[in-house]
Amino acid sequence: MTDIPYQPSPPSPHRHVLANLRVLAADYDGTIAEHGRMSAATEAALRSLRGIGFRLILVSGRRLENIRQICGVLELFDAVILENGAVTFCPATDTEQLIAPPLDERFVDDIKREFPDEPLFVGRSMAAIGAKNTPRIKTMIAHGGYHLDIVGCGSRVLVLPAGVNKGSGLSYALADLGLRRDQVVAVGDEENDIDLLSGCALKAAVGNATPKLKATADLVLPGESGQSVQCLVDMLLAGAA
Repeated sequence: MTDIPYQPSPPSPHRHVLANLRVLAADYDGTIAEHGRMSAATEAALRSLRGIGFRLILVSGRRLENIRQICGVLELFDAVILENGAVTFCPATDTEQLIAPPLDERFVDDIKREFPDEPLFVGRSMAAIGAKNTPRIKTMIAHGGYHLDIVGCGSRVLVLPAGVNKGSGLSYALADLGLRRDQVVAVGDEENDIDLLSGCALKAAVGNATPKLKATADLVLPGESGQSVQCLVDMLLAGAA
């Protein structure tokens, strides 16, 4: 008989914690999506959660025009926070709103001049560039007197106005929906999701999450990406039963 490797189950949160949860806030890439796409099984799991009254908030570093191309079910979410907390999109009304200061145009000019041959993504309030450039960008921010924060996101580093992050974006969405952070379970996979998880009632990391994120989580889920999220949904459905 072939031995099956032992895989311990994740520790279950106390039942009273699960019973008080009303919101799932989830990152997109590497969390509910793999290689930019959400599987049918993960979509079905999220729809099951909506079926018992959960509110769903998507919190991503992507820009609206970009995520629209790869996620055809944005209407599944009550709110979509984009550009790492700088932009909100309401699928029900198809309206986008900048909820952070726009990126300093002088900084945009500087970064384009400093890195003429590097892939650079500039949104309404966020710039993203290869993470290998982090030391030089920190120097640019210090020398230029810019009020900007930087955070790692996989192979890229994100630059945003000071204080703008996934946590601030989530706070905006919750206030708009009349909900509280102590009703939220948040799940992510990268360093920029640490702010998303901070202060939530239940902090979860998918199995493929970075060590930094896992260290801040209450719960590290089995599997990877969508499979991990499906496991989390099963736990939430059981807790609500």
